[in-house]
Order: sequence, then C-alpha cells, then structure tokens
Amino acid sequence: MSGPWTPTGDEQQKWSWRKRLAVGAWVFTILCILGVFTGVVMITYGLGHSPEEGEKCCWVENATPEWTAKAMGFQVPETATDRRSGFHTNIQYDVVLLAFTVTTAEGDQFLKPLQPEGTQLIRNSHPEKPGYTRSDGFSHLGLPEPETFVDGMRLGSLCRGDAKTPQGEAVQLCTKIYAHEFQPGTTRIYLWASSDAPLTKPSA
Repeated sequence: MSGPWTPTGDEQQKWSWRKRLAVGAWVFTILCILGVFTGVVMITYGLGHSPEEGEKCCWVENATPEWTAKAMGFQVPETATDRRSGFHTNIQYDVVLLAFTVTTAEGDQFLKPLQPEGTQLIRNSHPEKPGYTRSDGFSHLGLPEPETFVDGMRLGSLCRGDAKTPQGEAVQLCTKIYAHEFQPGTTRIYLWASSDAPLTKPSA
C-alpha cells in the first residue's frame, strides 16, 4: 500500500524521466556554453594573430648550420653547399633542422656510417601531397618538405648508438634522415631531429 507521500510506480517512472530530462538539459546547456566560449577564444586569437605570425612562431634565432650540426651530433662534409638550419621549440618538444647539398657520392659516404648494420635507406612509398607543410618543417627554410618526394628520395632514421660507428655514437638526438637526389649526381640531405627535453638555445 502506498502512503500519502509515496509515489506510485507510474509516478516514480515519470519522476525518473523528469530527472533524466533535467540532467540532460543541464549537460546540453553546459556544452553549449563551452562551445560558444571556445569559439570566441579562437576568433579572438585569430583576429590578434596573422598567418605570418603563425609561420614565424616558435622559431629560435641564431641557429646556424654549425650550431645545429653540433647540437645534432653530425659532421657535415666540408664541401657541402646551400646549408640551411632551424630550431623550433614548443611546450611538447624541440626540433632542430639541417639541410645541405653534396654530390651523391659524398652523400652516400656521409650516410653509410649512420646506417645500423644490416639496414639501408628505403624509398618513400607513402609520400605526402605536393604543397604539404608542417609547423616545424623544412618549408620554414624555403625548401619543399622531403616527405613529398618520391623520385630520387631515400629515407631512414636513427638514434644515438643505433649505428655502431664513431659517427653513429656521436649522434645526440633521434633523427629522421632524407636523402634526395634531385638531379643526377647531386643530393640534398635533410636531417630532422627532436628532443623531449628542452635544448640549450644558441647564443646571440
């Protein structure tokens, strides 16, 4: 028997649905408010920051090819030309970039001691589309991203000690390696290295 303040089964079911609807409406309202707030923040940020500022963001000055090669632990061939370098930093990791051009023979001589025993550089079988860029990539240096090339492109990676050679032991950061023979007998080497720990910035 139901007392004067005890709802019947039907009334309990109605009350349960009312509670669910109320909670759902409350959650929906909160989500709408958060969505509007996020949109306002993004619009405000976009109005206050131009695309040019976004491209320049987080790049450290004075990261010369000499400084970058030392930070990475590579000995760049003395004959290398068109040397380009960069240092990108964010809250997650730091990135250093180095690119230079050598003859294909000199490129192979540079790369061979950096290959772990029993391995070789591979072809780029999954290229990015032409025009692909990334915030911490080589487009900042005025170069196409190496991931977009197929013809003449070889790629690999290594961390310190992967290659049991003096050159391999000297490597300081885990590095992605790209070797692009962009014309017969001439190769551009791209080196992209990252570090979870903040790197010491180059002096002014």
